[in-house]
Amino acid sequence: MKSSTFLVPLLGLSLSACAMKEGDFPSLAKRPYEDIPAIPDIDTTQPALMEALPPVLKNAVDKAVQQSDTAHESFLQRLPGVKKSVSAARGSAPASESWVVAQVQLSALEMNRSPSVSALADLDSLYMKRLDEEFSGEEKGAAILIARSREKVEAQVSRQQREIDQLISGMR
Repeated sequence: MKSSTFLVPLLGLSLSACAMKEGDFPSLAKRPYEDIPAIPDIDTTQPALMEALPPVLKNAVDKAVQQSDTAHESFLQRLPGVKKSVSAARGSAPASESWVVAQVQLSALEMNRSPSVSALADLDSLYMKRLDEEFSGEEKGAAILIARSREKVEAQVSRQQREIDQLISGMR
């Protein structure tokens, strides 16, 4: 009997919510703004990219690439002789004549690669400067063109470093 005492008023209250007038609630129909996308479409068309570097920039890039090419060619020409010297010095005492000759030739080989490293630094500087300019609104595309030349020089410098690392490990 006690449960029915509470149950009857509770049912009465719950049914009274269904008996409210129609105008008291907002309409569930779509609002006009619900048809507009929340995130507007982004323009995905690419702006026209520069096809060739401006003459001053092209000259600077070409100069750096030529500098690296020349140094890399010289490096490759000296490499076989240095490899022979390092091979002859393998296992010898650090003050022996063959060891000293190999060290001197290895140092000269490292000097041969310094123009390539310098050219890579120049290209890095040109690339970063151009990226800043393009970010500030300059015509786009030059940084990509510089990056292509930079990749070539970076590959030369990386190969040179691998060769020198192998030679140094051969001296031990």
